[in-house]
Amino acid sequence: MFYTKKRNFLVLLFILICTTSVIAFDFNFKPIIIEELSRYNEDRIAYQHVQKQISPNMDNSFSALLIVKDMKIYLIQDGYDNPELVNTRRLQLEMETKLIGDLWENKINNQPDFVRITDRKIELLKNFSEDFVSKNFGTFFLNVRNAFIKKHVEVFKKLMIDRKESGLIVTRKPLPIPAYLNAPETPTKYKITVSGKTIDEKLYYAEDSDGDGITETFFVNSADGFHWGYKSGANIIFIYNNLDEEIKGLIGQLCNWAYYGTPEEEKEILQNFPKDSDIINEFKLEVPVQPK
Repeated sequence: MFYTKKRNFLVLLFILICTTSVIAFDFNFKPIIIEELSRYNEDRIAYQHVQKQISPNMDNSFSALLIVKDMKIYLIQDGYDNPELVNTRRLQLEMETKLIGDLWENKINNQPDFVRITDRKIELLKNFSEDFVSKNFGTFFLNVRNAFIKKHVEVFKKLMIDRKESGLIVTRKPLPIPAYLNAPETPTKYKITVSGKTIDEKLYYAEDSDGDGITETFFVNSADGFHWGYKSGANIIFIYNNLDEEIKGLIGQLCNWAYYGTPEEEKEILQNFPKDSDIINEFKLEVPVQPK
């Protein structure tokens, strides 16, 4: 009896681990650095977008579009701050015992301000001027970025629509409410996370962490070994704590669609919803007329 219970417990534990491992996602990341690319012999695109204070030593507002094509590497960034200059300013303020605020002054404004192009890893072009980069690469940056995100949003929606087959996992947990004396009564908000995998093992993850109904975090990762350094983060799309209105329009509804249903699912249900007369007849709900 004891052996049977122990065996059942181990089986249950194994199933639980296998099930919950689908939603495990590593939030570690590092900004894209061309020199640390694991390989450049295959064409691919990656997009990284961070608007979050992680540490004083890391840029808190930047986005980067990486394109590898014909072994040439194109890296275009928005909100770029030179880390060396930031560290120099920090040291000066520390020596002068002055208060250190946000030293990462350049924020995302959808006008890229950094470009670097290499052939393999031999540098062909580098420029830090927003005027030059935005004029020559601004439209390219936005068009490719938006098309790239839209493509993967549609893949994620397909996982939602086919949720019975895709094994989509959705969680909804209440956020803490104020518990101090005379705290105002506020409606409960919920953190929503959603994750799923495609047939080719790409992991999709979205999160509304503050319960405002808007998805601000969206990751897409491929387990093909491509990266730009140890624990560099999702290698296809890494959008973390987005505040940009344009990107909000692309990913903002992902968690709501996952929890409440996509527009496509809603349309299908409404079109195929049974008629009341059919239900009444099928279940014989009409009361027979009694003879007078």
